[in-house]
Amino acid sequence: MSEQSAPSLQRPAIVGHRGASAHAPENTLAAFRRGIEDGAQVLECDVHLSADGHVVVMHDETIDRTAAPDSPRRTGAIGDLTRAELDTVLLADGEKVPSLEELLAMTTVPIFIEVKVAAAAKAVAELLRALPVGSPAAASTVISFHPDALSEIRRSTDTPVSYLVREVGEQELATARELGAAGIGPSITGLSLRAAEATHEAGLAVNPWTVNTPEQLAVALACGVDTITTDDPAWVQHELDVRGL
Repeated sequence: MSEQSAPSLQRPAIVGHRGASAHAPENTLAAFRRGIEDGAQVLECDVHLSADGHVVVMHDETIDRTAAPDSPRRTGAIGDLTRAELDTVLLADGEKVPSLEELLAMTTVPIFIEVKVAAAAKAVAELLRALPVGSPAAASTVISFHPDALSEIRRSTDTPVSYLVREVGEQELATARELGAAGIGPSITGLSLRAAEATHEAGLAVNPWTVNTPEQLAVALACGVDTITTDDPAWVQHELDVRGL
């Protein structure tokens, strides 16, 4: 029997979901800084468009869930609020609602920028085109459940895109190929070895979300994923180190 060892697994890149959102208020500059400190090689953020056309970093369509109890403004849709009005919103720990421009300027790693509403894609593309060549943010990827948003990014920038889905099937792979996507991002609960293999055979990276339990991490590693998006980058980094990856 040959003594040659089996090929070793490659270490996936760790993506800080909304920053290190297990330890700091999600989608805040504090969470993004913590994510980098905790070993994330990529940050993930969500973006919407304000009433006056600014790209706003927040997951929900409204500020209602994340506004702090003592915030001067505690309710309202992002699309109905101006940037100046959003600046009055307080989040947990006294954090403010960041702009994408602020995050792009402060990050030392690339970002997975999730476009939550297709209308924001054009403004996101303008910010990406303005980035200095060679800056960490210039290596970012735009991700979205909305193919039309990804089409806009592909049409007007050189930024790669990854198509977000619940599960990987033939239609999802076909859409990703039509978009010229670099990857596809399924829910970890909808990921299987067969789906991961089909994605890799199509020349696409496998970028599952969101891995927060040992069981989910085991699935991700068994599927040979390219990135692991998690609320707790430090935990994933430790688990990968323990496995010698």
